[in-house]
Amino acid sequence: MHLHATVRAWQREEDGSYKAEIDGHLLYVSWHPETADGRRGFSWKVRLADQEGGPELRSEERAEEIELAMAQAEHAVRKNVVR
Repeated sequence: MHLHATVRAWQREEDGSYKAEIDGHLLYVSWHPETADGRRGFSWKVRLADQEGGPELRSEERAEEIELAMAQAEHAVRKNVVR
């Protein structure tokens, strides 16, 4: 399956991260520079609208491309929200 982000929905923040609000859900993507163990890339987290103060959904791995991290965050919202 190929994921594609709704890039126009994302806004760049002053710290270089990106955020989006889609149907009341808050999505964030952040860059992580290379660490001693060689990990680097983009991670995402999502706060679902109906889980105020509840746990956030988070990426398990870091993505090399920002568009992929954005698409994964959007997919997590679709997968975890019953309409």
